[in-house]
Amino acid sequence: MPVSKASVSNEQPRRKAPRGMITDNDLKILWVARTLTNIDFQYGEDILNLESSAIDTEQKRYIETQLLLKYRERREPYQKLLESLQS
Repeated sequence: MPVSKASVSNEQPRRKAPRGMITDNDLKILWVARTLTNIDFQYGEDILNLESSAIDTEQKRYIETQLLLKYRERREPYQKLLESLQS
């Protein structure tokens, strides 16, 4: 599910948190980073399952290419959001 910056951002301006406190922006960064980690983990599982399957080598290569394309497609909006939140 793609995410836009607007869906995660607040209407309120960014406030500086007292020293040692987590800001709203920090929480957003953590959420996006966790989502990216989940996507990475799922892709890794899919690749490991594919490698251990009894499918023909050429079919494995095709499926692996398709998995990689889908992985990049799923990850891209979150990566862009994370970069914008960190700037």
